[in-house]
Amino acid sequence: MKKYGMLVVAFAFMLSLSTIAQDQMPPKGEKGPKKEFRQGDRPQPTAETRADRLAKQLNLTDAEKVKVKALFESQDVNRVKKQAEMKKTREEMKSRFEAERKAQDTELEKIIGVEKFKKLQVARAERFEKMEQKGEHSPEPPVAK
Repeated sequence: MKKYGMLVVAFAFMLSLSTIAQDQMPPKGEKGPKKEFRQGDRPQPTAETRADRLAKQLNLTDAEKVKVKALFESQDVNRVKKQAEMKKTREEMKSRFEAERKAQDTELEKIIGVEKFKKLQVARAERFEKMEQKGEHSPEPPVAK
């Protein structure tokens, strides 16, 4: 009878430990699983809401609030312009890097030969597949001839 009592106590203890382990809060400073946001995924507060928040916080007059709203609107316009420039710059850099990679691959193929270059391409494709499975992949596979 004592054996069954000890088994019940041990089972209850193990059950409580497993429950506690599952319900732990994330460490201080973390708010749970991190989400990856892309540009544009997060809603940007409008100039109006930002001006309202600042007006409440600093007890701004109506005239000051209007000027602050105008400032925030101009900042929003500048931010959108800069984002468009950065996107264009990224696309230019990407195309330049792809062109350089093609040139390097052409030169490498001349040096090591066609058969060895094909082996290299297969190895690159396998490495890309492994990275993709781990979730560490770049958006596009390496350029192959």
